[in-house]
Amino acid sequence: MNLLLFIVLLNVSLIKANIYYDLSNEDYSDVQNSRNFTGKVVLTTGSSSGIGEGIVKLFSVLGASVVVTGRNATEITRVAEECQELSPNKLKPLEVVADVTKSDDLNRLLSETIKTFGKLDVLVNNAGIGPTAGVRDKAFMKVFDQTIQVNLRAYVELCYLSVPYLDETNGTIISISSIASTHPYIANMAYEVSKTGVDMMTKALALELGPRIRINTINPGMVETNITGSLPPVIVDALRKELIARTPLKRIGQPLDVAKGVVFLASSDAQFITAANLFIDGGLVYNTPGY
Repeated sequence: MNLLLFIVLLNVSLIKANIYYDLSNEDYSDVQNSRNFTGKVVLTTGSSSGIGEGIVKLFSVLGASVVVTGRNATEITRVAEECQELSPNKLKPLEVVADVTKSDDLNRLLSETIKTFGKLDVLVNNAGIGPTAGVRDKAFMKVFDQTIQVNLRAYVELCYLSVPYLDETNGTIISISSIASTHPYIANMAYEVSKTGVDMMTKALALELGPRIRINTINPGMVETNITGSLPPVIVDALRKELIARTPLKRIGQPLDVAKGVVFLASSDAQFITAANLFIDGGLVYNTPGY
């Protein structure tokens, strides 16, 4: 029997039998507290700038204990101080200088998180790079290997290291992907392959980790960050104007836009969502043929 037909017949049978799942008042009242992360521990890679900075700041506002990590100690401290100021209870973030391409650093990042807070509730894989190189470029394989290492392998390894702790808390994993996982651009293959890998990693792990752990991705369009810093300003400006013109909501995304999506997926409002790709791009993905 066709699966869709079976589901339809099952629903009809349940209706005829007058079998319903009646939500309790507690189920409804939980919605009012779904954005309260007091007592939760959130680890976000690449959180000393850009999207990651927006994520740890929003979680701080919502009461969570956060880990601020990256490669620049000065920027880590700046963000951590701002997070503490935003925190309702002035919670001090854990600061960890770490390179996600180094296994020793990732192990230390997890061990310091558990040593400091005793648990982990939310892992946000966010650290990323976006260098460009065409397949005819001499540096192509170097760029490809580096991009896969940062944007994909580090995500996989952090998931592997975090699962034992997330099992204990019925935790969740959110990985930052991109609309580039579905829409290719010229001379951007390394980035696109890495983000496509993140999407498939998420779907595969959702099958493995449920029901205790949920895992989803955010797929942003262009966001105001420094990830395009390696490109000439004239190219960035031209790309920016073109993408705004193609975006139905007529603006570039902000780190807070993405952070709000991450918070939603980490919240109890998303307790029946796993293996999903949440596109936060102002509708750009539906007006981007690739070029």
